[in-house]
Amino acid sequence: MIISMTGYGSCEFENDKISFSMELKSVNSKYFESNIKLPYLFSNQEHKILGVLKKGLVRGRVNFNLSYRMKNSKDLTHSLDESKLISYLDILNKIKKDAGIGDNVSLDNILNFQDIISVNKQIDDEKIIDFLYESLNKVIKEHESFRKKEGRFLQKDILVSVSRIEENIKKINTAWNDKKDTYLERYKQKIAKIVDHYELNNDRLFQEVAIIFDKRDINEELIRIESHIDSFLTYVDSYDVLGKRLTFLIQELFRESNTIASKSEVVEINKIVIDIKSELEKIKEQVQNIL
Repeated sequence: MIISMTGYGSCEFENDKISFSMELKSVNSKYFESNIKLPYLFSNQEHKILGVLKKGLVRGRVNFNLSYRMKNSKDLTHSLDESKLISYLDILNKIKKDAGIGDNVSLDNILNFQDIISVNKQIDDEKIIDFLYESLNKVIKEHESFRKKEGRFLQKDILVSVSRIEENIKKINTAWNDKKDTYLERYKQKIAKIVDHYELNNDRLFQEVAIIFDKRDINEELIRIESHIDSFLTYVDSYDVLGKRLTFLIQELFRESNTIASKSEVVEINKIVIDIKSELEKIKEQVQNIL
């Protein structure tokens, strides 16, 4: 089962003390990278939240945003930054004077600057903290559902490309089986002229033909490609499919395809290899987004 690294989850949670708003987003990345935005009240939970996210999401570039609203404001204590308040008042009054605005500075104008009033403690209420992680696990599950849905789309596209590659491998097998006897006879004729010129025996003729034909034979590469495709399909259908495994197999399929292209003198085969590599490029791009 393929799981995408692209995911999204957004939920509202509420109990008798607090309501939470959480947003969790992720995109592909080789490693786990995080950007966590928390209100100061919950800043002492950042390290633990990071651990929960890393365990749940495993890999990807992750953004997590948390906001809250207390049901009872008495649960919080606030402080006023008077120096910032005076500074903002001076700036606003200057702007109004320079712009010729006659209205006085209102309380709403001041409250737009959110750093004037701040919560002066961090959360220590166990009931609220437990509810925080209960809510976090729920938004992670929603995010995981999104990833699985995206993974199904990825898997569908990847399997289409794999099917096209399999068809092209059949075409190469057919083309090679049709042409190899012709090429073998051509090599014999070329080597026979050399053997006759230098008056060498027939054993040497067969030896030289075998060496040249082996350098052009692509049967081993075709067998390995079919084996890699079987492994690829097995991993795609397995529960613990990992993008890194599939990336390795794509690299091997590219290598075998390039070897076929360099060995083959059959124009038709080389054209088919180009089509195979085109499908491999598509799969490679999609695999980069697999968990």
